[in-house]
Amino acid sequence: MPGNPEQCRLNAARCLKLAKRAQRPEMRETLAALAKKTWTRLAAELESDEPLLRAISELEFGEPYDALPLALKLRSWPTQVTKGNISQE
Repeated sequence: MPGNPEQCRLNAARCLKLAKRAQRPEMRETLAALAKKTWTRLAAELESDEPLLRAISELEFGEPYDALPLALKLRSWPTQVTKGNISQE
């Protein structure tokens, strides 16, 4: 998986801690927004995308065109296309 929701939440918590210690109001606002709008949202997005990413990772893309003739209900399909030449194998 490309990201870890728990790590995102830890980063959000760190930003909130830094925001509490920040002396300048604009720094507090920036860090709080980074925690809530960026890290927390990223964690939620990663969790919601997890089933899709898992399903995609289970697909085999070695021969991507093998399923196409079956899906289109074609009788024959070129198995090799190279430099504009189509040949049946």
